[in-house]
Amino acid sequence: MKAELFFIIEKFPELKELILTQYDSDEEFQALCLDYFLCLRSIDKWEADIKKFKERHEEYEVLRRMLEEKMLQFISKDK
Repeated sequence: MKAELFFIIEKFPELKELILTQYDSDEEFQALCLDYFLCLRSIDKWEADIKKFKERHEEYEVLRRMLEEKMLQFISKDK
């Protein structure tokens, strides 16, 4: 079974037989299923990227605060 067909059936399992029939007989529906599959893949990738960038952002926020504290220590030391 093609990946795009698997995902559309997973989304609408109660319509499996109708989906299979439509997929076998209609190229436009096949293209629609492929578009749906590609959309899901893109969303998954973006969600993974967002998570990765959020983690990196949090790490840089910690670093920023540490650097600010160090700078304030140097500034306060000279008073």
